[in-house]
Amino acid sequence: MTSRTNATFGPILFPFTGSTVGGSHISTFHLARSLVADHGIRCVVLAAPGSNVARQAAEMDLDVCSTGDAPAKARDPIADIARLSHRIRTLKSYGPGAIVHCNDIWSLQSWGIAGRMLGLPLVYHHRALLRMRWFDRALVRRSHGIITISDHCRRNLQFLPRNRITCVLNPFPDPVLESPKGWQTELRAHAPEDAEPLLVGFIGNYQFRKRPDFFVDVCAAIAAREPNARFVIFGRERDFQSRDLESRAADHGIADRLVLAGFRSPPEMNIAILDILLAPAFGEPFGRTLVEALLLGVPFVATDDSGHSEIVARWSGGILVRPQATAAEFADTAIRVLSAPEDVVLPLDDRRKVAEELSPKTHAARVMAVYHHISGFKG
Repeated sequence: MTSRTNATFGPILFPFTGSTVGGSHISTFHLARSLVADHGIRCVVLAAPGSNVARQAAEMDLDVCSTGDAPAKARDPIADIARLSHRIRTLKSYGPGAIVHCNDIWSLQSWGIAGRMLGLPLVYHHRALLRMRWFDRALVRRSHGIITISDHCRRNLQFLPRNRITCVLNPFPDPVLESPKGWQTELRAHAPEDAEPLLVGFIGNYQFRKRPDFFVDVCAAIAAREPNARFVIFGRERDFQSRDLESRAADHGIADRLVLAGFRSPPEMNIAILDILLAPAFGEPFGRTLVEALLLGVPFVATDDSGHSEIVARWSGGILVRPQATAAEFADTAIRVLSAPEDVVLPLDDRRKVAEELSPKTHAARVMAVYHHISGFKG
């Protein structure tokens, strides 16, 4: 059921330029769903036709409008100039009350400029740790409202006065606070017939900074000590291809114990089957996967860096290892956690409190305050 609204603005337009779906997209879509359901604000996702972004948004019952563009693979100022008049017409069709809400620097360049030329209020949602070159700084400064998803992201915008920035933690839908049973059937073929598998997982796109290759190295170290351990990677090909990870697993002699499961949604279902989640990434702006594991009561081991450090400092739920840790040291920590997961997992009542703090409804209310503040801004 959709609530009625007294807001004088809307719709909220969420433009995206690429195709790959990541944590920032999922967070945006949960925000949009809550804005519709809890505040009666129309939300529209602008996405390349046939892209994974458009498909995922539609699967989450959001209003999706085609941009008419091919999915972008890199920032292209010349293409943005060529498409500027088309983008201005698209945004103008939604009326003078529209707010343009950009969730990455690419869309801020591609669609934010068009929004500013129309005099529409512009929000930039800072969800990544970037180098912030002079042009990007200029783009961000031109935004009426600026939101960050963590303290680390806020520090990435030190060129701005603190009073221009609102920090709003990412939204997480109502979690299943106890891991469902029976979701391991697909992976039993890779486990010993006479024992339950210990499932060790990685969730994330195959990017260098996510270190799926290092995860495979850690798995090899775990496999040497835990015969029942089996390993699963959820995610899409990016810097690494599946064949790269399969070859690395074969070199370690664990190819028959590793499953590349691809991208699957909702991600919490992937986490719920695990006995432990390993997150060796560097430079996570916040770390959506860790929070999902925390809420589900799945212990994790993660690199003590950026957003990972912030999550454990706020709530715990897992163990951090030093950024310089070797694969063997990472594996040692994982095995220690597997031996006594109850020492790491948050109690159910504490997880309920975190879930309330991070609910889409709470998140949307804070973002609505930003919209109200900037809705009268023009030009």
